[in-house]
Parts: sequence; structure tokens; C-alpha cells
Amino acid sequence: MLLIVIILSIIQGITEFLPISSSAHLLLVPWVFNLTDPGLAFDAAIHIGTALALLVFFGKEFWVMVKKKDKLLWYIIAASVPAAIIGFFGDKFIEKYLHASSFAPLIVGIGMIVFSLLLYYVDRVGEKNEGVEKITLKQSLIVGFAQVLAFIPGASRSGITITAGLWLGFKREDAARFSFLLATPISLGAGLYKAYELVKHPSQSLTNFDLIVGIVVTFIVGIVVIKWLLDYLKKHSMLVFVIYRAVVGLLVVGLWLIRR
Repeated sequence: MLLIVIILSIIQGITEFLPISSSAHLLLVPWVFNLTDPGLAFDAAIHIGTALALLVFFGKEFWVMVKKKDKLLWYIIAASVPAAIIGFFGDKFIEKYLHASSFAPLIVGIGMIVFSLLLYYVDRVGEKNEGVEKITLKQSLIVGFAQVLAFIPGASRSGITITAGLWLGFKREDAARFSFLLATPISLGAGLYKAYELVKHPSQSLTNFDLIVGIVVTFIVGIVVIKWLLDYLKKHSMLVFVIYRAVVGLLVVGLWLIRR
């Protein structure tokens, strides 16, 4: 089980921050390779690892915003509300009908394709000349409501929020930076909620060591990927991610139809 935890933690650390959908990969990899699902405990561990990566990477930036009472901090909090509400009240519905149903892989495949095309279009036509420091409350809320679509497996939280940022005219790296800043409170909230659930229902399949490894691996990989993506987008388009998503989506749809 430890090997499965390490593999899935690496996948989470990579796909959570790249615009290729972590929920899709964490659903597809066990489905394709017939791996054992580590369950709620692992879910809690990777959410905590993700939140820690964001807090460490952007902690200084958040601290400066708090000290200066920067309006950006309030915009981030306001933009986090829609996804927080949907995630809290719709968690069981989303899990049952979008993640655990027999149609889940098909939903993932279609989501990967559809949202890759949207990302491609917006990346081509967006003005890409604005910085995050100029973002308005209205723009923040637009990105925040777009984040709700990330509950669809295959949409990608970072992918859909970066897409929204590009549509609003932000530079690629600034759209990604705001996406990560926006991810911090929602990831922290999800991590705490999952940890609370874990305390209520302790893991029967994972040891404390397994959980610590999951948190650490997700954290380390996440830090590396955040830094890499912000640097990459300064000189490159989103095309490589669009192609990857479209190819994976087509393969998944095809495999699902074959297995039916």
C-alpha cells in the first residue's frame, strides 16, 4: 500500500497545480491499472500536502497582504466563497454521481477534452497584458465562480481558473499566480475538513507512516511544480497542456467504450 500511496501522491503533487486535472488522474490511474483505492485517509493526506505547498510557497505574499490590508486578500477570500459553499454542501452528491459512478471515467474523458478546447481558445484570443495587482472584485468573482466548475472531474481547478484569468486579459503567469493564491484557502479548508472526517472515521488500511509519506511527497512535488509552472508560463503558451488533455481524454473515452 505504501508504494500506491507514493505513486498517487506524486500524481497529486503534479496534477493539482498543472492545468490537467488532479481529480481526473486520481480517478483514472486506479481505474486503468486496477489499483486499490487508499480511501478517505489518503484523500485527507494529499489535501493537507497540497495546502502546505501553497502556504509555504505563497506564505510570505499572504503575510504582506495581511500587514498591508491589501484589497487582493479580500478579493481572494470573496472569490473562494462559491466553491467553498458548493464543496461543503455538495460533497456527497459530487462524490456519488461524478466520482464513484460507473460513468465517472466517461465524465473525466469528456471533461478533459471540452475544457482543453476552451483553454486553447482562450489562450489564443486573450489579450494577456494585465497583472494580478490590477484585478478587480468583479474579475476575482468571475474566476471564483469559474472555480466551481472544477468539481467536474476532468475540468481541472487550476485549468479552469487560469482559463478564466486569460479570458479576463491577464498574462499567463499572472493568471496562474492568482489561480494558486485562490487555491490556498479552498485547499486549506478541504484539508481541514478531510482531516476532521478522518478523525471521525480512522483509516483501516493505512498506517500513520503511510499518511505522513503521502503528505510529505505531495508537499515536495507540489512546491517544485508550482515554481516550474510559473517560470514556464513566462515564455510558453498552454499548448502542451491542451494537447495532453485532449489525447488523454480521447484515450479514456475510447477505453471506457471498449470496457462497456
